Amino acid sequence: MFGDDYFNWKLYEMAENLQRASRTDTIPLQNPNASSLTFYQKGAWALHVLRTQVGDQKFRKAVQNYLRKYQFKNVTTEQFLAEISDVSDFDVQNFKHVWLQKSGFEVDEALTILKKNQFISDYLDLISKSDEPFDSKVGLFRSILTSDSYHPLKEEVIFQTQNVPFEHKEEILDFAMRSGDFKVRQAVAKTLNPVPEKFRESYETLLNDPSYVTQEIAFNMLWSTFKDRQIDHLNMMDGRVGMNDKNIRILWLTTALLTPDFRADKKQLYYDELLQYTTDNFESSTRINAMETLFYINNKDTNLLLSLAKSLVHHKWQLTKFSRDKIRELLKMPVYYSFFNDLMSKLSKAEQLQLQRLLDEVK
Repeated sequence: MFGDDYFNWKLYEMAENLQRASRTDTIPLQNPNASSLTFYQKGAWALHVLRTQVGDQKFRKAVQNYLRKYQFKNVTTEQFLAEISDVSDFDVQNFKHVWLQKSGFEVDEALTILKKNQFISDYLDLISKSDEPFDSKVGLFRSILTSDSYHPLKEEVIFQTQNVPFEHKEEILDFAMRSGDFKVRQAVAKTLNPVPEKFRESYETLLNDPSYVTQEIAFNMLWSTFKDRQIDHLNMMDGRVGMNDKNIRILWLTTALLTPDFRADKKQLYYDELLQYTTDNFESSTRINAMETLFYINNKDTNLLLSLAKSLVHHKWQLTKFSRDKIRELLKMPVYYSFFNDLMSKLSKAEQLQLQRLLDEVK
């Protein structure tokens, strides 16, 4: 749907995930106890290897035969591999052993396949140059940033300049900022710290990029770096919300509260809005984001502790895990035992039960 470069880049990212996980994830693909990473990402890679080795035309014919023969029936892996054998002389038994029954990830075979894509080949070549001196790569960097290469290649250029002094890489950053590719511009936002005054106006254009992540990074960096312009940047970003977790709004409220001369008469309203985002009126990612922020601002607010306790019975595991971990962390300080114990009367039976289990852990 999105082209060969996108497809191969996703396969490359999956291969990296699988290689990292293989150090501890040792259950093979055909084992029913395998992880979801193994089932889906290694499973996808196994099919990609099979299609690559058999050939796209024969692979499609085998799949079509398989679907016609077994429609409305239960099937096994062996039956699918039998269809592959019927249309090719591919060694399905070796494939089954290596990709389905053996743990780990076949990095070398995966890289051999990936390198058939020119973009991936260029990307891996650029990675291999990461330790070379900056001056020896300037021409290559300039060529990549002014080409129509897929964005990860251009991002890697920026990542390789992260520790280069600004005055040496200014031209490269200018090329990146003029690229129009929001991913490449986001790489500048992520890596340029601090932002020099002479680059400030160019960097400020990131505040209007289509990515809420870029806007958040850039706003935070500008607010932190240019103290004398904090109010200007707050005014520029006022009213923006961001993603599902309200990333920009919550950052804006935080910086508004921490900026001494900004709207002193509205500080309480801003704090109350942040506190409201921790309640069950909002999605779990918003609540986590707001709670993390408020713990940074004022971790002794009992209203915040109440929101934390009420999150223990939420249907999203991410929120309940966050709440359990945070309460355990706080309970290492004896004063919080009393704080949480005093909240019991404000909780439902289910919430009380979960909180009591955590309190019992420290008795």
